[in-house]
Amino acid sequence: METIGFIGAGNMACALGGGIARATESSSSFEVIASDPSPDARKRFTEEVGGATCDSVTELARRADVVILAVKPQILPNLLPEISAANHRDSLIVSIAAGIPLAFMQAGLGASARIIRAMPNTPALIRRGMTVLVPGTAATPEDLALTGRLFATAGRVLTHEDESVLDAVTAVSGSGPGFFFAYAEAMIAAGIRAGLSREMTEVLVQETLAGSAELWRSSGKAAGALREQVTSPGGTTEAGLAALNDEGLAAAADAAVAAATARSRQLSGN
Repeated sequence: METIGFIGAGNMACALGGGIARATESSSSFEVIASDPSPDARKRFTEEVGGATCDSVTELARRADVVILAVKPQILPNLLPEISAANHRDSLIVSIAAGIPLAFMQAGLGASARIIRAMPNTPALIRRGMTVLVPGTAATPEDLALTGRLFATAGRVLTHEDESVLDAVTAVSGSGPGFFFAYAEAMIAAGIRAGLSREMTEVLVQETLAGSAELWRSSGKAAGALREQVTSPGGTTEAGLAALNDEGLAAAADAAVAAATARSRQLSGN
């Protein structure tokens, strides 16, 4: 049985840890542990995930076969020396800290350290997340396969060899939920102005977004094909889409992704 250790026991650690723990119920593949300076966070991890907690990063790094860095990016630089000093087992290191490049972690942990960067998004909290993995130079195909198994417990997983794609990934899937929520807010406000109650409008928008996404996933069709399928000539959808185009929907989406990508590059020093 391999031990999966989370440094940081916040929302994402609980989501991933919980998914791994549920997968383990039928296979007995993994033990899940966590370390966090907050007693409340450690208590929550134990209650929600069922995993044990460690009093220190050093203890966790000594016990874990896979160390998942689930901390805020600004905390990570101070943790790397402690992890490096304690990692006598040559544990696989997986970082979900946004904006911290592989080269920085490699410098802090050593050239032989096996490191993988992972970029999950918040729907992982309900096991519908999207994660992209990029391996460091010392990570093996087996390391990448194992990491894929772990993150698959919280949603879909893609892999890529080029770390530079993570800036755009951050914009599209990492920031994407925020963009969709912003559109949902705008639709709700528009529905209310059209005479609907807030309660009714929120249900309509929630179910329409969720149902449309599931229809897209299950149909195997391109988004454009589904848009054309629901757009009757001279109908209401055609009129609404024309208004969206006139107001610059495509340009707004392009600007949002470009701004988020640029900010990710800035944060990672690229």
